[in-house]
Amino acid sequence: MDISSFLSAIAASARTGTQRNELTEVVTMRSDILSMSAQANAAVVSPQKPGRLTHSIRTALAARMARQSCAPTLASVYLEALETLTPPPSLTALAHEEPAPEQDTFLAALTQYADLVTLHPKDASRADILILRNAGLTDAEIVHLAELIACVCYLARVTLGMQAMAGTLSPAKTAEAERSTGSESAVFTAEPLEWIPYLQPVRLEDATEEQRDAMKITPSNTKISDYVLTLAHDPESLAVRSPLFNAIMYGRDGLSRAGREMGALGCSIINHCLYCASVHARRFIQLTKRPELVETIFTEGPDACLNDEYWQPIFDFSVKLTQSPGAFASSDVAFLRGHGLSDLEIFDLVCATGIFGWANRLMHTLGHSILPP
Repeated sequence: MDISSFLSAIAASARTGTQRNELTEVVTMRSDILSMSAQANAAVVSPQKPGRLTHSIRTALAARMARQSCAPTLASVYLEALETLTPPPSLTALAHEEPAPEQDTFLAALTQYADLVTLHPKDASRADILILRNAGLTDAEIVHLAELIACVCYLARVTLGMQAMAGTLSPAKTAEAERSTGSESAVFTAEPLEWIPYLQPVRLEDATEEQRDAMKITPSNTKISDYVLTLAHDPESLAVRSPLFNAIMYGRDGLSRAGREMGALGCSIINHCLYCASVHARRFIQLTKRPELVETIFTEGPDACLNDEYWQPIFDFSVKLTQSPGAFASSDVAFLRGHGLSDLEIFDLVCATGIFGWANRLMHTLGHSILPP
């Protein structure tokens, strides 16, 4: 399952020669992101040590989540891979979102949690972690599951974004388009927050060599956050996600750093990730000296009226791609083009929004944030 080739093929399918040429150039300039996205997919769907979350279970869940994220072409990639694994009927039904034969407690818990975090990540809480534990999942298995869910949701947004840029994406049918993460109020702040995990982080002194490598521990760098220590339960995913994140948020050329931070902020508002919203609101303010925009977003939420011809469309784009992927379409990309953004800038915004759908689904669901004492 080569996700890089799959995404490149979307660029080659662009409806017009101009769109095709521009997307081909984007694919060339951001080949590192496509390559690392493929590595991330392999790490979560077909890792070297899958454990009880077998390759078949992971692939079936990935197909199901891609469908729920209104990315049927991505789902077809996983379904094709699933067929080669000769899955039992229960996994085939799970992948197609069909009524399943009787499931065991373990698989039922995986499916319930995947559905929740894919469709309504803001609603996930400590209680949902306890349900997984009661179904027999270890802390490491919970992190493996969370990384799988988050990565597929990221890839779904990148798929939709590239299809929209290629001019081949129409809104999904009404029933699918209305699926969203919701937008109820939450108390956001740009003040620094402390993150408290629901799971037991890896003890640094007990970390394996693979875990230490994934955390990039050196003799002069042994102060590792609880967040990273928690994600170290899945070192294969952590090792590939960190460089992918850096490439997306700090890559050369394309969208400005502040533009990427706005994409992160819009996504985090929808998913109610207080910690991510806090960090990236501060970074946006540092880069733009525009605290009033953040204040408006925190006060008015996803419907915020920024009264700014540059920042409003960027914010609205990230909100829509996060909240209503089924309603997302080529017209949304055309709107940004009409406001002067290049295809490279739009791709960077898609990726920044997508990677924070990933980050939110880890930070908000595996722990909670508080103001430090």
